[in-house]
Amino acid sequence: MGLDIVILGPPGAGKGTQAKLIADELGIPHVATGDMLRAAIANGSPLGRQVREIVLEGHLVPDNLMIGLVRERLLADDTKDGFVLDGFPRTLAQAEGLDRMLEEIDRGELSVVLNFELPEEVAEQRLLDRHLDDDTPEVIRTRLREQYVPDDLVEYYRAGGNLVGIHADRSVDEVFSEVLDVLQTAGAQ
Repeated sequence: MGLDIVILGPPGAGKGTQAKLIADELGIPHVATGDMLRAAIANGSPLGRQVREIVLEGHLVPDNLMIGLVRERLLADDTKDGFVLDGFPRTLAQAEGLDRMLEEIDRGELSVVLNFELPEEVAEQRLLDRHLDDDTPEVIRTRLREQYVPDDLVEYYRAGGNLVGIHADRSVDEVFSEVLDVLQTAGAQ
């Protein structure tokens, strides 16, 4: 059995960068829900039409839609040796739904949940610096407010015993080095 990994953290914490590095290192897919949603919007799928305005305004997509999207992706053959889930869950309901889903599809529990910790002012500055096409300062502030990892989500995974905090306000290489140490420990269990 491979490593089933979830990455939590605020926008700007480097989740996508680290998820890609982990996926390459372990040979497992990077499942980025933000990319999946943007693709659905771009190709005009029914899901894309449903979530377009929600995403463009920086709000969270409803739990039931996200859980369905992730379930479909995790059933794909390329996830059999593990996955790096980036951008999901973002709420306690999504975390509980993910756990139920993993049980239903016979995956068991997550191997590790990496919580990328970043001060809010650093996250905001990083987002302003990278400034995606649809990002205005107002949308960035909405995204930070709504997509900061809620305390109840952190506590849920801490209680489950698989949460590891990662200080994300360092260089990509320093963060990845710490991540690899954590994954080596998680893989040995």
